[in-house]
Amino acid sequence: MREHAAPPAAAGAVRRFATALLGLALLGALSGLDAGTRAVPSAGAQAPAAWIGVEMPAAGDDGGAGLAASAAVQLAVGPGRMVRRDSSNGGFLNPHRDEGSDNDVDRRVAPAIVAAYASDPRIVAMIGGLRRNVGDADAAAAEARGLPAILLARWSRTPERLSRTPSGASAFCLCASPRRLVAFARGAARARFGPRLLVVLVGEAGALRAQWPRRFDPVPVARVDASAPAAEAVRRRAAGADAVLVIADERPPALWRSAAFRRWFSGEYVRRLGHRDYLLVPAAARRGDVLALRETIPDGPARRDFARRFREAAGYLPGPEATRAYAAAQILRASGSDRASVRRALRDRRFDTVAGPVRFDTDGYRDGSQLAAAVP
Repeated sequence: MREHAAPPAAAGAVRRFATALLGLALLGALSGLDAGTRAVPSAGAQAPAAWIGVEMPAAGDDGGAGLAASAAVQLAVGPGRMVRRDSSNGGFLNPHRDEGSDNDVDRRVAPAIVAAYASDPRIVAMIGGLRRNVGDADAAAAEARGLPAILLARWSRTPERLSRTPSGASAFCLCASPRRLVAFARGAARARFGPRLLVVLVGEAGALRAQWPRRFDPVPVARVDASAPAAEAVRRRAAGADAVLVIADERPPALWRSAAFRRWFSGEYVRRLGHRDYLLVPAAARRGDVLALRETIPDGPARRDFARRFREAAGYLPGPEATRAYAAAQILRASGSDRASVRRALRDRRFDTVAGPVRFDTDGYRDGSQLAAAVP
């Protein structure tokens, strides 16, 4: 049995059509917003004291999640307090994109959106970075321009922003840092597979070499690209480990039993990691040999109330992206009415949100995210 088969063109068309329908369903929830052309009212218009800018995709494979996240922000801040710009650059309308791949993102779009928001004094902060590949660009642009930004993407390629200073930090991620992820994986591996852990990074090898450490404390790190020889070298290194944590671009982090990793991890499997629909667990793998590591959102009255109100506005229950976006809006709404006060609050304060209590660590990542390991 094959581990994975790329979806046929018909399946891609169905997914794109479903995304378009979802976008139409959300137009009512996002009334008054435009994906980039009607951003901020003219200087002579009556405007609130503080605006929140939102950078989210409105088309393509992520269009549904982006529109839902925008609707959640609107619900949190109220009408007339946010502006959204579309970061999809046409999404599936781009004829050069690779169906099912995340590598079609035009990395110039997100920095241009950040620049537009930073140039308008009425916008005091922004929410963006739904996916890691856009989140990296958002973070760099926000830091360069001093615009406070909360990113939703998970585990950026730049795990520790060593150049951050208390007075200059502007970009914050509503996710656990890679260092905390590795520490959690080490504990989960010790309990399930054994104490010796190897971290394997799969992605853009040039960036990974420069920006990730060789070791996370005592945990060794290996890097692999899509070539079969590179995969084979990592498999040999895994022979000295009990467990392997695989962190791949945009994929859920996976904790493997080392023997299972060595059996299934190959150049072909690495290539399939680049496909949006790849299978986290190979079809013939034994149950329990692979654990998915996820950030959990605690259930409670606040989350249930948000889900009820979101459903009344949008017609369906919110997913994780919408919930995190709502939490980000809650944080910014409570942080102040100018960029300096928002930046200080993000650096120093603790916030109660629908995603649980949030405090940002000195590296800009969320301190104390609730991580869980589960059999997929």
